[in-house]
Amino acid sequence: MNRILCFLRRNPFLLATIALVFLTLATTGYADSSAKLEKHARKIEKRLAKYRTGTLLQVDFRDNSETLGSLGSLSDASFQITNTDSNKVQSFNYTDVDHVRKTKEYIGAGSAPEHRYFRHWVPLLVGAAAVGGGAAAWEATR
Repeated sequence: MNRILCFLRRNPFLLATIALVFLTLATTGYADSSAKLEKHARKIEKRLAKYRTGTLLQVDFRDNSETLGSLGSLSDASFQITNTDSNKVQSFNYTDVDHVRKTKEYIGAGSAPEHRYFRHWVPLLVGAAAVGGGAAAWEATR
């Protein structure tokens, strides 16, 4: 490591060239990332524009947090959501959003609909009755 540092101290032109290359790569990567982020933000804005005001949405953010609320007003850089838990209006930037999806009715914590599996029992009961009837008929004719 010391030899490399001594070599670079003796060759300031090489040091300046290396610094310029790193600076160019860093700014190019940032510009590319910024363009992708801006494109994603426009995509989120178009998706939100399809929903009516008051639509219940789940918004997932880039920092892995989420919020649930009804859609409010939209602007060029941000949108508003009325949070379902606190009933407060919150404003978010399009660039902070990872994904938006429409959700079903929300009343409060624990209000998710329960799954009823009765529909699975109907074919089983019909099949069991058919097998039982067939077995009884076979025994009767035997």
